[in-house]
Amino acid sequence: MLYAKKFFTVVGTTSVGGADSIALRLERPEEFDYALLNCGDVVILAAAVSSPDFCSRERVIAEQVNVHGTSFFISKAISKGARVIFFSSDTVYGEQPDFFDESSMCNPLGEYAQMKHQVEKVFCETQLFKSVRLSYVFSAEDKFTQYLSNCSTLEKPAEVYNSLYRSVIYREDVVNAVVTLAMQWDVFPQKYINLGGPETFSRFEMAQVIREIMLPSLSLSITEPPPSFFDHRPHAIRMRSPILQGLLGESLHTLRQAIVAEMN
Repeated sequence: MLYAKKFFTVVGTTSVGGADSIALRLERPEEFDYALLNCGDVVILAAAVSSPDFCSRERVIAEQVNVHGTSFFISKAISKGARVIFFSSDTVYGEQPDFFDESSMCNPLGEYAQMKHQVEKVFCETQLFKSVRLSYVFSAEDKFTQYLSNCSTLEKPAEVYNSLYRSVIYREDVVNAVVTLAMQWDVFPQKYINLGGPETFSRFEMAQVIREIMLPSLSLSITEPPPSFFDHRPHAIRMRSPILQGLLGESLHTLRQAIVAEMN
């Protein structure tokens, strides 16, 4: 949000609202004050129930937020003339052991992926909608890196899967890409843009790089996920994007570069 404020008047949302945010609950989207939206506004919609396991276990609740509430909100925003950048997921492509780009067909694996893809299909014909499909977004505050940091502090081994591969992208690259897309909407006519980094890592490989640069005392232990884990998510998604480089206008951060940037 701070970066976006260099270019726009920015207002955020939270589930309860507050002095510097607007209340938005996608389980009850009809309660949002749509009079706040104007023609030409850009809505960046990142809110979702994002746990693949929860989406499978509590599908009705997750669908209310991820499909029904999200679609209602996007429809209302577009009816006001606002443009919507929807945060989707690389999982809409399904299992992808080889490198691929936006030209690949979708084959969503798991309920979460199916919900994201369902929203994309609803709005694929409108010029006021774009979808960015995120892979693993790295920062010092992401859930996995925080887990590693806590294990290091507590001097206990971090148990890490070695069979989950994603194209890790730095958070700052995501922010820069989305802000540029908001400013240059018509320059990039593509409906879908992959936001994946230049390298693909398993979680264990990623943890090794983080340990080498950031957490030298961290102890790592490879563990296997439960049998049902990959019922709801692909093993490997090796995503690339010929569009993203042009959108950023500079090279994507490698994981090593991103870790150093976070430490500084």
